[in-house]
Amino acid sequence: MKKKAFILSISLLFGTAFSQECKYHKVKSGESLEKIAKNYGVSVQEVLKANKNINPNKLKVGESLCIPQKKLAKTKTQDYAIYKVKKGDTLQSIAEKFGVDAQELKSFNNLKSEKVKEGQELKIPAKGTAKKQKKETQEYGTYVVQKSAKLEHVAKKLGVSQRELEELNPELKGKWLTKGTVVKVPKQEQKKEKREESYTVYKIKKGGRLEHVAKNLGVSKEELERLNPELKGKWLSAGTEVKVPVKAERKEPKVPYKTYVVQRGAKLEHVAKKLGVSQKELEELNPGLKGKWLKKGTVVKVPAEEKKQAVRPVEKPLEEKKQESTPKTEAEMPQEKKREDVEVKISKNSLPMPVDGKVSKNGRGINISTDCGKPVRAVDSGRVIYSGGDLKAYGNMVIVDHGDFISIYAYNEKNLVKRGDSVSSGQQIALVGRRNE
Repeated sequence: MKKKAFILSISLLFGTAFSQECKYHKVKSGESLEKIAKNYGVSVQEVLKANKNINPNKLKVGESLCIPQKKLAKTKTQDYAIYKVKKGDTLQSIAEKFGVDAQELKSFNNLKSEKVKEGQELKIPAKGTAKKQKKETQEYGTYVVQKSAKLEHVAKKLGVSQRELEELNPELKGKWLTKGTVVKVPKQEQKKEKREESYTVYKIKKGGRLEHVAKNLGVSKEELERLNPELKGKWLSAGTEVKVPVKAERKEPKVPYKTYVVQRGAKLEHVAKKLGVSQKELEELNPGLKGKWLKKGTVVKVPAEEKKQAVRPVEKPLEEKKQESTPKTEAEMPQEKKREDVEVKISKNSLPMPVDGKVSKNGRGINISTDCGKPVRAVDSGRVIYSGGDLKAYGNMVIVDHGDFISIYAYNEKNLVKRGDSVSSGQQIALVGRRNE
């Protein structure tokens, strides 16, 4: 029995000697024995046992301590996962994500401070990865409150349950949240949003903020801030790239356009009136210029001219056969040279008169004498291809394309339709005005 006891005691001594393998730690200012022991996952007694000559109450800065490897050897056998630090991560947020203690994570990776960098790889203890897998559905993203609200309002806005938000944000339950408050939201909602919304990149032309880009592109400021959190509140210099939802990406207009250079200060409404096009069309082609004062030299997109068509005047029955046989390749305006009016009669089978009055022939058109202010009506259904007063010799004028011919209404007191409008036969399109003498 004594021999067996002796052998046993030797094996114990051998085991103790093996357990005293050290990892040395150099004492730093402000460190205590308790803190050092905790960082390495060993007890104070084990450290004291391995360092019999130290004063536990007065450690010297720079002094080397032997940290027993018994516990560390066990730690090394633990399974762990590798996590690559993402932008915006902190040691605390990573620890919470995997359900481990931040200090434990720091010790496990032998970090000197709690600062982590994007791209840095961290070892996550097995218990942390297991907990993460178990609670995968409980991962969360974040939402920044845009204006004062409660969790119930945030839940309604994001389409999640109030209960889920309260479980993720117990400290915010029942409280009024001020602008800028960060709220945890279910990760699955965030992933769903990312799947549904893709983006394109817009390059800043001149200095501005996200709110200016939002106004220029017709999207909400909140959408841009969500896609570009790093640009929120910052002044963006020319060339800065901004992520923009695809739905807001500018599309080329379906109709072709040409350009017009502003000659003197004006707004789109003035350009529209000058060119005889609708203000709405110009605003659709130039969303960035809407409501702005345009300086001389500003380039404005305007609808391309309509395809030139042959003119078939209203008074077709009065046209001579010789004139009909001549091909017409361009929309012709009445000749500016005055001709002597000749009273004529209109055939019953011809098109209806745009206004009642005394009819007289004038060049390739007709004059109708009647009272000013009377309604002028379209002779047939069609689409307005011109409405304006650019040609001073003819005053306010409306041109309607009827498909196989064009009708022209000049010297109007006021035009009641604009370019692009569809009109029906007999519809009032203008008011009778006074002919220029």
